[in-house]
Amino acid sequence: MNYIDLLGYIAGTLVVISLLPQAIKSWKTRSTKDISLARYIIYVTGLVLWVTYAAIIKNGPVAAMNGIGLLLATTILYLKLKYG
Repeated sequence: MNYIDLLGYIAGTLVVISLLPQAIKSWKTRSTKDISLARYIIYVTGLVLWVTYAAIIKNGPVAAMNGIGLLLATTILYLKLKYG
C-alpha cells in the first residue's frame, strides 16, 4: 500500500466514524424525528455513485470506505423510514 492509498483510507475512516454516533443513537433510542429524510436519501444516493465510480476506476480506498459509509448511512435511512 502506498502513502496515497493510506491517505485515502485515513480520510475514509474519519468520514465513516462521523456516521457512527448518529447510527448508534438512532438504533438505541429508536428516535429519528430530528434526522432529515431528504439528506439521507441524497447522501445514500451519492455514496452509491461513489462506490460505482470507484469500482469503475478500480480505486480500492474509495470503494472500501464509501462502501462502509453506505452501509452505515443506509442503516440510518432505514431507521428513519421505520421510526420516522
